[in-house]
Amino acid sequence: MIFTDYSSKTLATTIDHLGHDELLQRILVPVDFSACSDNAIRQAVAIALRTGARITLFHSVHVPLQTAEMTMYPIEQLEREAAQQLGEKCAEIIHWLDRERFRKLDVRHKVHIGFAGEEITREAEREPADLIVMGTRGTGAIEGAILGSNASTVMQRVKCPVLIVPEDAEFEGFKRIVYASDMREVNRSAVKMLVDFARHFDSELHVLHVLGSGDNLTPEQANTFKDQFLDAANYEKVSFHILDSEDDTMVHIIDDYMDTHDIEIVAMLTHARSFFQKLFHPSLTKRFAVHAHKPLLAFH
Repeated sequence: MIFTDYSSKTLATTIDHLGHDELLQRILVPVDFSACSDNAIRQAVAIALRTGARITLFHSVHVPLQTAEMTMYPIEQLEREAAQQLGEKCAEIIHWLDRERFRKLDVRHKVHIGFAGEEITREAEREPADLIVMGTRGTGAIEGAILGSNASTVMQRVKCPVLIVPEDAEFEGFKRIVYASDMREVNRSAVKMLVDFARHFDSELHVLHVLGSGDNLTPEQANTFKDQFLDAANYEKVSFHILDSEDDTMVHIIDDYMDTHDIEIVAMLTHARSFFQKLFHPSLTKRFAVHAHKPLLAFH
């Protein structure tokens, strides 16, 4: 079961916008038939309810290499079974929307053969996705799961934003979003997408910079960044915050900030990595994809 009584209440929280978003028309949801990917489906439905986006559930069938001792895998049968399971999930979503008297959504499904990370990336390009929503189990992945090991890979390869949903993350409406930034350069297209996302949930947007070792951000640079960000955002619910990491790591500082301020989601840029690489290897966004206990929205 994808939906519970609890999710029915939380998913419907503050559904004020029922139009169609030009920036978010197609949501791709990779599915491995786990509870983790069901959680990603719930979050995708919550977003689609506010934007009118089409949802495509996607599964890639990976067949291990054959050996002389192994029986050949019936690939066509695996495809049919996966398509049937995805079809059942689509039917459950549509039935749930009808039962709860929510807006109707276009819900589809696709199955392809291949490695998950590669096929998710290709599918996001075949019919260009505006957002990918995928689950991750982090470092405690169950043997055989695919999403936990592929979420950060997909995040680095695709052109569209990726919402990475930890297994235990519960949707309660994205009332507060923290955007982790080096406050050096304003990416106007990313800001536009981020603010567009925030508006659908009437979210507070916290722009946060964590001063690391050797960080020489000046007050003038911070003020210039603030002015340019506000000009690009054209959004009232924005605040700016600068913290000192001292002896702690940036990941822990951001994580603590989210807990203290009841933040539901963290947003980051993946291509602006020079600042983060001074502090982490691999990149900060990749580490968050593995360790964070709240959703990560990655922009490019």
